[in-house]
Amino acid sequence: MDRAPSTRRLPRRSISIVRLLRPLVPLVAVAMFVGGTAASTLAGSPYMINERIHAHKVLEYDPGFVWDACFVATGDLSEVFNGQAHIIAAGIDEEGNFIPPLHYETTVEESVLFQPLDATLPTYTGHSTVHVRNFIDSSNAGYTNTVVLRGSDGSHVVWHEDVHLRVTSNGLVIVDHPRCSVR
Repeated sequence: MDRAPSTRRLPRRSISIVRLLRPLVPLVAVAMFVGGTAASTLAGSPYMINERIHAHKVLEYDPGFVWDACFVATGDLSEVFNGQAHIIAAGIDEEGNFIPPLHYETTVEESVLFQPLDATLPTYTGHSTVHVRNFIDSSNAGYTNTVVLRGSDGSHVVWHEDVHLRVTSNGLVIVDHPRCSVR
């Protein structure tokens, strides 16, 4: 099954940095405040928060998800992921946001099941690996995302994207290197 990559641009929920961070960032706040885990400090540095978190077999279900990497389809997306994150920050404000200067890294590996609403399309199963460096509003952020899926019709989808975001005096520079293969 050969499909040309779509030029139609829909919301990129499948690979947005906010989406990648969403499952893990609240765990930091829970670990530090609700769970009573004290965040360690780094003596003599601007970073008062030094926290590591781990998530294991977390289920995320997104009905009506718009998949727009390699092909465009709407369907139900189920993900079971394992992840780890490390953040160092100057502190946490009263709204639970990390205070700069800060540095954040996370790696998430997940099993993926995508069931398109269009019955003529195959169901896809496979895995994804994502690595995120820093928040989108930092001076140097980026992520890599690799998704490998097999369709119920025997097709294969491989999606890889490497994005680097840099804030310069002239504004935000985004370097995006997506690659897609559908066979």
